[in-house]
Amino acid sequence: MNCINCGAFLTDTDLDYCPHCGANVLIQKKVDYLSKLYYNQGLEKASIRDLSGAISCLKQSLAYDKRNIRARNLLGLVYFETGEVVAALSEWVISKNIQKNRNLASEYIARLQANQNKLETINESIKKYNNALAMCREGHEDMAAIRLKKILSQNPKLIKGYHLLALIQMKNQEWNKARRTLKKAARIDKTNTTTLRFLREVDEQTGVTTKIEKRRKGLFGNEKNENDNISGEIVVRPSSYKERSKISLFFTTVLGFAAGAAAFWLLVLPAVKQDIYRQANEQIIQYSDSLSSQSVELTKAQGEVAQSSDTADAVAKQAEEEQKRSQSYEALFNAYTAMQQDDLDTAALELQKVYVDTLSDSAKGIYSTISGKTGVSGIESGASDGTASADSSTDGTSEAGADAAASDGEDTQSSDGDTGEDSSYSDGGYEDSSYDDGYTE
Repeated sequence: MNCINCGAFLTDTDLDYCPHCGANVLIQKKVDYLSKLYYNQGLEKASIRDLSGAISCLKQSLAYDKRNIRARNLLGLVYFETGEVVAALSEWVISKNIQKNRNLASEYIARLQANQNKLETINESIKKYNNALAMCREGHEDMAAIRLKKILSQNPKLIKGYHLLALIQMKNQEWNKARRTLKKAARIDKTNTTTLRFLREVDEQTGVTTKIEKRRKGLFGNEKNENDNISGEIVVRPSSYKERSKISLFFTTVLGFAAGAAAFWLLVLPAVKQDIYRQANEQIIQYSDSLSSQSVELTKAQGEVAQSSDTADAVAKQAEEEQKRSQSYEALFNAYTAMQQDDLDTAALELQKVYVDTLSDSAKGIYSTISGKTGVSGIESGASDGTASADSSTDGTSEAGADAAASDGEDTQSSDGDTGEDSSYSDGGYEDSSYDDGYTE
């Protein structure tokens, strides 16, 4: 032990002061003594598997002296024995940080990390225990019981798992099963208060006292021999020979076969059936786990499919809008070019392909100019659906009007060859009957 004031090593344990600096170290020695006393008590309780009492004593020892490396390492071992691997690792890491050299905590951590499969199994069992606890809170006790049985087969030292499984069995009034489960927990920690409280509840409900420790019974043959040789004398019994007949030998053989068949029926077949039932239960547990995982994956896949379908619809709609916009600008450009060339028929046909809502403000001004000259309007948003079915008839009428106008234009040009003026665009207006039928406002 070192002085708390100057750090010098205290060689004489009878002195109440430090020989180096003269500081009073009486209280420090009492605290160190109490820490070691509680450590010894915890060690004794851990040796008889009183793990709860050992944990309490070791915590008290560390409360007096947090640098007690032996108490902290032993506390980690006790936690590991009760299935609390995370708490055990925490104590060992703290111990390793306090004393880096010649510390058993480093060996414990290295051994645990060397077996990655066991460490992953323990971590998985803890996650499944939390999942089973959440199932119990949601009211799915049956699924939680199946999950807990699998957890305890992977981590048979998890006392909390035994407690939760026994509590589910007590709720379902399966008292004998709860007693067997609590006995397994008592073999790990004899004085656990939760285990003893649950066992007392089971005893009150069934009226039968639970015996945790098994009594050792002596063999009757040995007791009889001891009673025969009480006087200490050596008794020599002469061997006797009795000739047996064939009938007695036959009956003895038959009786031996019958006894063998009965033993096979009573001993071997129950074990075989129990093995078959155990394998069936394990398969049921595996199927239930696979079904639960598949249902989660299916739900996730359905969500992804729905999200992708919504995204595809949005992309398709956006592509359709872009196509309409491109078609509208192309048709407007063609109409404007035709109008510049005084070809109002072609301008009218191209203007009918324009989606007005997709145009910008400047493009709408050009559209208004062409529409005012041709008397034809494009596709509006409110009427786009209603006029889609009539596009073919309108296009046919427009083409017929365009042909008629073209023929009139040729006739007029041939008759008025001297002046070079088109009579169809005279001051009286555009008189083509086909356009009057097709584009009446």
